[in-house]
Amino acid sequence: MGFDILVNIMLLLTLSVVYATFPFKTYKKLFSHVILVGTVVGFIGIFVMLNPLVIQDGIFFDSRTILISVSAMVFGFFPALIGSCIMAIYRIVIGGSGTLTGVSTIVLALSVGSLWHRFRYKKMAGKQHHLGFEYYVVGLVTHIGMLLCLLLIPNEMQGMVFGAMALPILVYYPIGSYLLCLLLFSQTHRLAIINDLRRSERQFKTIFEQAPIGMSLTDLTTGKITNINQSYLDLLGLTSEEVVGRNWKEFTHPDDMALSATITEKMRLGETGPFNFDKRFIKSDGTVVWSNLSLCVFDPNDEDTLESLCMTLDISERKNEENKVLYASNHDQLTGLYNRTHFEERLRNFKSEDRLPLTVAFGDVNGLRIINEAFGREQGNLLLQEITSIIKERLGENTYASRVGGDEIALIFFSTPLSEAELIIQDIRSKVSEMMVMNSVRTSISFGLCEMTSASDDINEVIKLAEKDVGTRKLVESPHMRGRAVYAIINTLHEKNKREELHSRRVSTFCEALAKASGMSDWQISEMKLLGLMHDIGKIAISEAILNKDGKLTNEEWKEMKRHSEIGYRILSSVEDMTSLAVYVLAHHERLDGKGYPKGLMGDEIPLQAKIIAIADSFDAMTGQRTYRNGVLPLEAATEIKRCAGTQFDPALARIFVEKVLNLDWDSLA
Repeated sequence: MGFDILVNIMLLLTLSVVYATFPFKTYKKLFSHVILVGTVVGFIGIFVMLNPLVIQDGIFFDSRTILISVSAMVFGFFPALIGSCIMAIYRIVIGGSGTLTGVSTIVLALSVGSLWHRFRYKKMAGKQHHLGFEYYVVGLVTHIGMLLCLLLIPNEMQGMVFGAMALPILVYYPIGSYLLCLLLFSQTHRLAIINDLRRSERQFKTIFEQAPIGMSLTDLTTGKITNINQSYLDLLGLTSEEVVGRNWKEFTHPDDMALSATITEKMRLGETGPFNFDKRFIKSDGTVVWSNLSLCVFDPNDEDTLESLCMTLDISERKNEENKVLYASNHDQLTGLYNRTHFEERLRNFKSEDRLPLTVAFGDVNGLRIINEAFGREQGNLLLQEITSIIKERLGENTYASRVGGDEIALIFFSTPLSEAELIIQDIRSKVSEMMVMNSVRTSISFGLCEMTSASDDINEVIKLAEKDVGTRKLVESPHMRGRAVYAIINTLHEKNKREELHSRRVSTFCEALAKASGMSDWQISEMKLLGLMHDIGKIAISEAILNKDGKLTNEEWKEMKRHSEIGYRILSSVEDMTSLAVYVLAHHERLDGKGYPKGLMGDEIPLQAKIIAIADSFDAMTGQRTYRNGVLPLEAATEIKRCAGTQFDPALARIFVEKVLNLDWDSLA
């Protein structure tokens, strides 16, 4: 009996070997080998049945129930059914009084094993169970059923059979089922692990080779590239033969080599990562490509090899956009110099070591406001750009330049004493003074300088002294420039539009005459003469198409034309000696009834000088020749002035103008 049990155990082990040998390695592939598996199980069963424990002729016992139930648990219903049918046919062929019992035990084992497979296999097969107590329970249930099947044996033989087989069936058979389950399911888990590894290898290989991002493997010991995918090669513009076996140093930008070496050393010393950083590669054509690298230590299950896995993404476009944003945040868009934000940040992190002495220079463009008002902001911007170009041409590598205000430029000359900086500044001023805006206004720029000779000096104090110096110099230089600019502007207007020149000169004459007739002082008369000449200076900024239009102006054109008094005010108010004139120019289109522009002033709110200009300007406008109409006679114009006296014009000044300037009788006018 011991030999028979040993033989059955060997056969059970044989089944495990068969399972490991044949190609049904996964649960999904079992159905493609159903007949093969079932046939193998059936013939193993017959072999088991050839070595039974014989109780009596026709009644014998073997481990077929263990084989069938475990086969059904592992392989499922159909392979176990085929094996069961083979074993059942063989049992029927043998015959004897135990035939019905033998076939019944086959059906019972098939049923129990198949039900377990249906409801429990996937859950149990998915994880390792070290004890597998559930397997023993299934074996016990199966063989309790087998014990009950012994009731099908003829009554006279039941007592003897029960006495001989009850203990083996309830003890040895469940243990046999348990051991076989452990063997087969351990094999299942082992094969599952192998399949997972193979699948992981295939997935890694597929991902590595077909990934849209660059991937590479590098030997950390030698520093040589062992593998690289096509996306990485495309990024570098190289072939696999040109890369594999070489060192990354050969493709890395010199400025990024230290960073790469640091990361590599960390991985050599045991840090696994991941490490994420940006670096530059030099492509085969010599161009630079920015990349984002994610690195980690790759374990190839080879103790002699330590590799790094690198995933690389081309971020050149992103870097370009970042550089554009950074440039825009740090630079002045108009001049290309650093902006005030960068200047202040530079001062917060200022270090003067090894760069002393240094000189700070603050520059201020004279008359920029006048130029903007007179010729438009485009001309002012163009002037700033041209001045910046002159400055850049004369600055060396040791100079920092920033536009810190609308018309202010700050320069820091490192390792430059005050005497050398003054020579450079003088050259800049000389070149700027040769420039002309609209071939009429000569430009200039004032500079204030201060030298820093000791590291203990406060850079902010040095800058304050430079700003104070430029303020002092502008007191001398800027007024002269602005005064010249005003006269240049009025001359430019008159050169562009002769009709405006003649109009201004006639208005100047009428203003002078009305001022005399009104009993003003000599300096007031001179002021009124100048006012008449300057009253339309703001028209320099009005389009010539509007100034010279044949016909009536549209609403939009008229709105634009009315801006000239405000523009004239801003131009004249920038010159200290002409600030009083600016107020009169601003108000010369106001009316006593408050319907004038730009402020809608009324009565005594309007300055006397502005009232005089209004009468002189209106009279000349009525009598002057226009392309779209003929001028009226002085008498008609005088009549219109009388009619509008008290609403548009000051009545007293209107009467004086008619009687003493035009020499007409006020009362006789209609």
